[in-house]
Amino acid sequence: MLGIDSLTYKYFMKCNARNLLTLLDTTFRGVTENTTVQNPPSAWLTVLTGKETRVQGFLTSVPEVPLLTETSATVINIPLTNPTYGKPSFPMDVTVSAEEEINAVRDAILEALESGPVIAAITALERISKSDVCSLYAAIDAAVRKVVLEADEFILFSPYGPKSQEGYDPYGVYLASRPRPNEHETVKLWEIGQVFRSMVKGSASYF
Repeated sequence: MLGIDSLTYKYFMKCNARNLLTLLDTTFRGVTENTTVQNPPSAWLTVLTGKETRVQGFLTSVPEVPLLTETSATVINIPLTNPTYGKPSFPMDVTVSAEEEINAVRDAILEALESGPVIAAITALERISKSDVCSLYAAIDAAVRKVVLEADEFILFSPYGPKSQEGYDPYGVYLASRPRPNEHETVKLWEIGQVFRSMVKGSASYF
């Protein structure tokens, strides 16, 4: 399961993100909807706990999360804390380049998939403001291709879209090897963890 904060369908075509566009055409897809937990730790806690969870800022410690215990998933760069939770871990600011984060997360996923399930995040789109957003999408696109090819099952999602002066776009991305829980409805964040749990029960290599 790979969450990419602020990822949006709008830039798939605009930036010619070929691998993401291929996934859009060939896998199960949907739109995540999140109007209430629009900061990284709240959104990710909601995904991981299976219920809407609001916190004011980054956590100082991570509580026991049943999904992590039940799946024994390797945790990589989840923005619950600052620096992020898991290994590798990066500060939620501009001190680390997008390329360094994306490449490190990609490599960590590929290594961890050899031993079991993975829950990972990429925060570059949220941390770093670039006039050339397509360069970020190109790096993400290349990383996604490599990890999807190695996984038997996957979920690629964003807990919300890009941030503006009015706040986060409440609609994000859901692409997966399994359909969204309700075919004619948007995907709620707490449903994503449920899909991941079902994948772990029936597959050997998943993120």
